[in-house]
Amino acid sequence: MKSANFFRSKLFLIQVGIALVTTIALVWITLLSLGWYTHHGEELKVPDLYGMSLEEADVKINTDHLRYTIYDSIYNSDFAPGTVLDQRPFAGAIVKRKRNIFLTINSMKPEQVRFPNLVDNSFRQAYELLITNGFKIGKLEYAENQFFNLVLFPKYMGDTIHAGSMIDKGATVDLVLGKGANRGIIAPNLLGKSTAQAKEKIILSNMNLGKITFDQTITNHLDSIQAKVWKQTPAFNENRRIKVGSNINIWLTRDSVKLHQADSIMQRRLSNLLY
Repeated sequence: MKSANFFRSKLFLIQVGIALVTTIALVWITLLSLGWYTHHGEELKVPDLYGMSLEEADVKINTDHLRYTIYDSIYNSDFAPGTVLDQRPFAGAIVKRKRNIFLTINSMKPEQVRFPNLVDNSFRQAYELLITNGFKIGKLEYAENQFFNLVLFPKYMGDTIHAGSMIDKGATVDLVLGKGANRGIIAPNLLGKSTAQAKEKIILSNMNLGKITFDQTITNHLDSIQAKVWKQTPAFNENRRIKVGSNINIWLTRDSVKLHQADSIMQRRLSNLLY
């Protein structure tokens, strides 16, 4: 009976009230602290570090309340040692404060790697071997041979290179391939692709990247990364075949109106082909 009276007493209600207020206050303080600790809602734009020295990048990253890790180093003779050549996330990405930026910097000298055996492989196999070993694909040349896309020999700096040779990692390698009985191929549709995407698609379509032209919307490195193809020559045409190894020139922009107009023209062209 006394217990029942106690639970209805003023003292008990006061204690319950104090406990409730204390609990709410603790929850509020915890949420506030978590928001401060994780910088909830605070967004930063990743700066463009491409071409900066590591010292310049360090200052910029710290000023923007970010962090960085040197993830890899490659050699590029066009830049001074220690220059930032790549970053992840890319410039312009939205991240939280204290986000770690992974940098690829230019090394003091190129790493030497053993060149793989490409002869008598298919072009696709050779492509995968080169990319996996850190090489770049240069020009595709076609020579008389009964087997289409068979690797006859690779070339480095204009000369034939043999399997087992030690060359610079990241070097550009040209491939001489068999022409077979191929009578031409259709140019790939590159509209809306970035430069890197367009180059990959061109190479895998047995052609070469020709001239790259940026319009007035491209003013810096970040723009060039985000730019998309709005025009190409030869154009994609299912009724026209061109010689393997041909060059494809591309024009790039960040103008959404220009990209939309190019896409609309392509869709109408495709519709005419279908109907």
